Amino acid sequence: MEALLQSLPPIATWAILAVGAAAAAIVNTMAGGGSMLVVPLMLAVGLPPGVANGTLRVGILVQNISAVTTFHRRGERPYGLVARLALPIVLGAGAGTFVATRLDDAMLLPIIGVLLAAWAVVLLLRPARFLKADGEPRPPNAKTMLAAVGVGFYGGFLQVAVGFPLLALLTMGVGLSAVKANAAKVALVLIYTLVSLPIFASAGQVAWAEGAALAVGAMVGGWLGARWQLRSGAGVVRWFVVITATVSGATMLWRSFG
Repeated sequence: MEALLQSLPPIATWAILAVGAAAAAIVNTMAGGGSMLVVPLMLAVGLPPGVANGTLRVGILVQNISAVTTFHRRGERPYGLVARLALPIVLGAGAGTFVATRLDDAMLLPIIGVLLAAWAVVLLLRPARFLKADGEPRPPNAKTMLAAVGVGFYGGFLQVAVGFPLLALLTMGVGLSAVKANAAKVALVLIYTLVSLPIFASAGQVAWAEGAALAVGAMVGGWLGARWQLRSGAGVVRWFVVITATVSGATMLWRSFG
């Protein structure tokens, strides 16, 4: 399959990436984990792991601009909380991105495989744990801020499946409902991606043509995912966690061990 994909003309490769990014953006906006579908696709079309990790951020940036805009227009605007968590998230993401750009591909690929296989197991066993609000909404405390640094580091380092720990932080950590947590999540990911993407670009780890294809698909998927969630509510978010965990976990296990 990889040989076939890599033999396609560039325009066909870009079209495949755009479609994959649209599907992933819907899943990312609904819950998280959509990038677990896109990264194997980028590797399959011939991008090295480090470049795939950096190029992914182009689609993530556009996806979250689209999603934030849609949530904003529909009245979901948790900007006070986002402002409080932005600094620790950005500090962690900057550090994680710096580390990622210093790893060679031979080391990065097995790290990706192990982390995503672990996520698949966790999410399949208890997917709803990331979506249940813990009490009433409350201001972030020192523990929450420290956790935000850790989530930011992971997001800057790998990005894939960062939506799940970020949702856990926003639901269990500060008590947001699933939909409000998703609105805050896409805003926070957008903010730290504005830091991570330039670091990857300066390290020469962004393939801009492929990134543009991802951006086109992600723009459509982010818009669709936000609208779908606002129409359907928290229940559909829970279903998307289960579906994402099953499909993306199987995909990455195939990529790592197949």
